[in-house]
Order: sequence, then C-alpha cells, then structure tokens
Amino acid sequence: MPLVITVRGEHESWHPAERGIVHLSVAIDGPDRSEVFDAAMQSSGRVHALLTQLASNDGAVTRWSSDTVRVTSQRPWNNAGEQLPLVYSATIGYIARFRDFEALAMFIEYVSAVDHTTVALVEWELTDEATREARAEARHLAVIDAYTKAREYAESVGLSEVTTTAIADPGMLADVGPGSGSEHSGGATQASARMMVAPAAGGPLALNPQNISVAASVEARFHAS
Repeated sequence: MPLVITVRGEHESWHPAERGIVHLSVAIDGPDRSEVFDAAMQSSGRVHALLTQLASNDGAVTRWSSDTVRVTSQRPWNNAGEQLPLVYSATIGYIARFRDFEALAMFIEYVSAVDHTTVALVEWELTDEATREARAEARHLAVIDAYTKAREYAESVGLSEVTTTAIADPGMLADVGPGSGSEHSGGATQASARMMVAPAAGGPLALNPQNISVAASVEARFHAS
C-alpha cells in the first residue's frame, strides 16, 4: 500500500516595477462658494493640461482619469462650542498611470507647486502581460516545490518512487492544514506604498520604485512507494 504524502508548494519572486500610479487631489476650503469653485478649477486646469500633454505627446502617461469637482459645505464648531460661519470645500481627484518614471518624478515636482494640490500616493505595478507571465512562472515553480518536498519526505523513510495524484489551489485539499491560501492565493500581489522620495540635495526629485512581489501557493498529494 503506497504512502500518501500531502504538501503545500510555494514560490515568490520579485520584479522591477514597470508602471507608477500617482494619486493626487486638488482641494480648497473657503467662505465663498464661487471663489472656492473658481480656485479649484484653476488649479485643476493646470493639472489637466499637463496630463493631456503627457498622454498625447510622448506616451509617458498610459491612461489617466479625474473626478468631477465636488463642492460641499458645513458649519464647523470651535472649541467653545460655538458654530462658525459656513465653510465651502471643493475637491477634484486624479489618478494617472506612468510608464516613464523620470516623467513621473517631474510631474510630481510640477503639481506639488500648483496651489491647493496634494500628491497622496504612488503605487507600483507590473504591466498586465508581465503579471500574467510572472503568475504562470510562480505557479509552475510552486508545483515543483511541492514535488521536491514530497520526494524528500519519501526518501526520508526509504521510499524512492513518487507519483502525483492531485494538485489543487489552496484550501481545496482538506488535510493540508490550517491557513491554506491565507497569504498566497496563486495570484500576484501588487506592491503599493506612500511615495518614496530619495534625498536629492537640491537636484531633481528621485523616486525609488518598489519591486513587485508575485507569489503562488498550491496543494498537492502524492503516493510514494
């Protein structure tokens, strides 16, 4: 009767980022609704014009989008519990995906100087094609890892023949153990972080793109004899 061996195989690889996604917003508060709206539209117009140019001229921006301007109002309270006059707030959000990281750094420098504009976040990604390729490789190597484990277990008890009987996504082989699929789902995880800026000593802004982790996990069952 063959020995049944059930294991989990895993693999993780790291890849240089190929796209940078910047999130920014134009936001302004004030007592006059028209002035707040006009100021927001003026700053937004500068951001909009630059993104349009970057997307059409050299393709540094692969795609971008923006919200419509949102104007809200509220009456805040002071520390004495008194309600203050009405305050209007205007907000416009932007997301832009860059293939050219030098252009991204220049864009961040430019918009950081635009009134009422804040860069909130830069995310790093692979292209869709690179992600698919990295996932396939990670899954392949995760299966090899599972098979290698099974052979080592079999050899530890004096067995040499190992036959694969089942391969499954995490959580689909019930007796592998707790935590199946909790971290590695067979897919890719896109790294994201707050904008990482290297000190430039008065020179141009330098970005430090994060490497992208692509991880896969499989469960497998073998017979050893």
